[in-house]
Amino acid sequence: MRKTELARKIVKHLKARENGKKSYKEAEQLLDEIAQHARSGQEIALPGGRKAVLKDLYLTTNKVFRAHGIGRYEIEVVEA
Repeated sequence: MRKTELARKIVKHLKARENGKKSYKEAEQLLDEIAQHARSGQEIALPGGRKAVLKDLYLTTNKVFRAHGIGRYEIEVVEA
């Protein structure tokens, strides 16, 4: 692979990483808004026959173990 092609791939990679950071930040902001208006365990109907459930990871404990940064809430999507 030529250096110019490698450079293009590196630039593309850096842009993808930056877009990922922006998307992750937006997802976190949306989750904060959802958590303000939904209860933990509440089922919310989604298009296509699915439903989402807001899960409070700290509802029954003050410790949650994961291999990365841990938010308080997550959304579980299940088939209805």
